[in-house]
Amino acid sequence: MFLVPYNKLSETQKHIIRKVSRGDENLFIEGPPGSGKTLISLYTLKNMIRTQAVKPLLLIYNHSLYGYLRSALQEMDLVDNIMIATKDKYFWELARTNNVQATGNNYEEEYTQLLRGLLNINHEPIFDIAVIDEVQDLRKEEWELIKKLCRRITSLGDFNQGVYKTELSKTDVIQKGRSEVLTDIFRFHKSIAKTAQLFSKSKQSLEDKVSRIEQNDIQLIDIKSVDNAQTIANIITSLKRQKGRVGIISHNRENLKRLKEALNALEIEATYYKSNKELRSHHFGSEVPLLITSHSAKGLEFDHVILFGFDEGDSNISNLRKSGILEDTLYVALTRANTNLYIIRNENTITEINSISVESNVDDFTIDDIF
Repeated sequence: MFLVPYNKLSETQKHIIRKVSRGDENLFIEGPPGSGKTLISLYTLKNMIRTQAVKPLLLIYNHSLYGYLRSALQEMDLVDNIMIATKDKYFWELARTNNVQATGNNYEEEYTQLLRGLLNINHEPIFDIAVIDEVQDLRKEEWELIKKLCRRITSLGDFNQGVYKTELSKTDVIQKGRSEVLTDIFRFHKSIAKTAQLFSKSKQSLEDKVSRIEQNDIQLIDIKSVDNAQTIANIITSLKRQKGRVGIISHNRENLKRLKEALNALEIEATYYKSNKELRSHHFGSEVPLLITSHSAKGLEFDHVILFGFDEGDSNISNLRKSGILEDTLYVALTRANTNLYIIRNENTITEINSISVESNVDDFTIDDIF
């Protein structure tokens, strides 16, 4: 079982699950990474399905989170009782059902026109409740559509973790509803928290929120770029003795593709999907290392994370900087780790990562010190 059992949840988490299961109003559950938001959504759905006649919608924003939650629902024997869908796919299908046509010069324009066309329709509620994970990454039009289609909404998220620029605000989400705040971090330990805090939008200390006592040191591994694959292969081999799920995270798919080929040559098993859609069928309980982008890793967690390939001269890095979301991307990637975090650096690694040191993880060191 890769999910935390219900009896291992905190009293605060259990209280929110009971409150959502029995309530009849919109609720926004806010909390830092690793505070158990996704667990709350899953156990809330389990409670509702087992005790009430409800038609729920579980809507997520990407294929990897779909695959992760589907694996969890299968483990809980709930997969046949819930409508689970990625948001884009669901709204495209809704448009076809309602004969809404959309045109545009690119996907962004076409999808925006499609959403606006759907908003012009007088929809009757289809679902008793919608559970929206990572709500901060929804478009405002998507949120307005969900309000029309569902009698009530439980949304979960952290507006400090957004890696997409949207017009949806926290105010929009909590309007005409209530909010609950999770404060404790259960996923990772203080060393990971201190490192991730360097890239957080929030001025609050993540370290103060960590409830775990045990911890491992962050592993900063400085090598030559030609040694990337062999170094990662060595880490994978050493982790086999510890067990657990391994996420190998980079910011773009080309890095992952090249690494997969190199690991194959070294006879090291790892999973890489050529298409993000294939993540929908991935079994997230598997301990075979998964090669995944930082964007696709959002909402997931791994026992062990290996971060690599954030190099200068990469057009993806330039685009992330220009969009103002490079720090957000690093924050998300670092906070996927549960126990071990390995950061691979080389002569080309970006300044933001090269400036991290175990010794510099102190309260007065912030991302501003890097520039």
